[in-house]
Amino acid sequence: MKNRYKVNKALLADTYEVKMNLIEDWNNHLNDRMRNMGYRPKPGGYNSLDYHKAMKKIIPAYPRRVHYSKEFSCPDECKSALSKIVSAIESGKNLLPYMSKQTIRPSKNDGLLNDWNIHHFHLNEQLEKNTIFIKRSDWLLLAFVNDEAVYCLNVYSHRKPYLWSHIKLIEIIYNNWPELIEKNKLEGIVGLTEKLDDKGYSMLRKANATTLVEIGENNVYGLIGGGYASDGSSTEAVRTSDYWYNYIRKIELYIRDDYQSFKRQMLPFDPFSMEKILQIKLLTLTEEELIFLEKQRNFIIKADYNSGNIRMCKLSSLLDEFLYTSQRRRLTD
Repeated sequence: MKNRYKVNKALLADTYEVKMNLIEDWNNHLNDRMRNMGYRPKPGGYNSLDYHKAMKKIIPAYPRRVHYSKEFSCPDECKSALSKIVSAIESGKNLLPYMSKQTIRPSKNDGLLNDWNIHHFHLNEQLEKNTIFIKRSDWLLLAFVNDEAVYCLNVYSHRKPYLWSHIKLIEIIYNNWPELIEKNKLEGIVGLTEKLDDKGYSMLRKANATTLVEIGENNVYGLIGGGYASDGSSTEAVRTSDYWYNYIRKIELYIRDDYQSFKRQMLPFDPFSMEKILQIKLLTLTEEELIFLEKQRNFIIKADYNSGNIRMCKLSSLLDEFLYTSQRRRLTD
């Protein structure tokens, strides 16, 4: 009887007291972000997984240091192109023109990135007609990228057999910057029963089978790029997408379960608050909060996803805060 009451209460809240669909709002918000990033509209729209798969592949544009491995060499014919991309990295420019065209296709999985966290960049200087991409090149720069720097492993021909599963790439990282993969070292594993060559890694990756890498003796590494799911999707993207879906769903359930309290907190500003339904829409996501609008009362609801706290304020107060912050920025710039 108790469980039945809870179900009926939720139905009552949904029908008469609360109007919201935060998951739909979330997907619409991410679709707007995708369009602003230059993605073409997708029939039926992009979803949370599409967005986080895209974010896995895109390199945020801000300055990074550039390091070269001891093994690094670059053919003379593409040294000028290399110089331009290095300048773009150090100055924080958008690197998308140098990257694969598949980068702007969320459904396309990048096995090299998902498995080993290695990006590849085309070394050319001419733009393709009517695109943002440079012309595809026979020479590719392969690099490990993190928030601080780009670690240039080497330049390879696009025609090199099994380039995307070339075990030498991980050996170069280990020989030059072992600290980059230290967190991925599997403690207690002294070795693999069978060492794979480039072709073996390629076959496993095509089957979307998780791979481990053994470098030297007693050094086994895994999930360097976060790994991939059974369909080849980035595990990091799947996990992040699931996290946000569950988090937003929990907020929605919390509001539906405690809607009377929300109405009551708005009474000082709206004497008829208890008589109105709650009509809530997700507005945006900041670095710290999810921001919702209660449309009947012009109230803002902020959910801090670090602390879990939820607070409310009048929309006019949020606008005042925004204007004050903007003025302070102008005064200090």
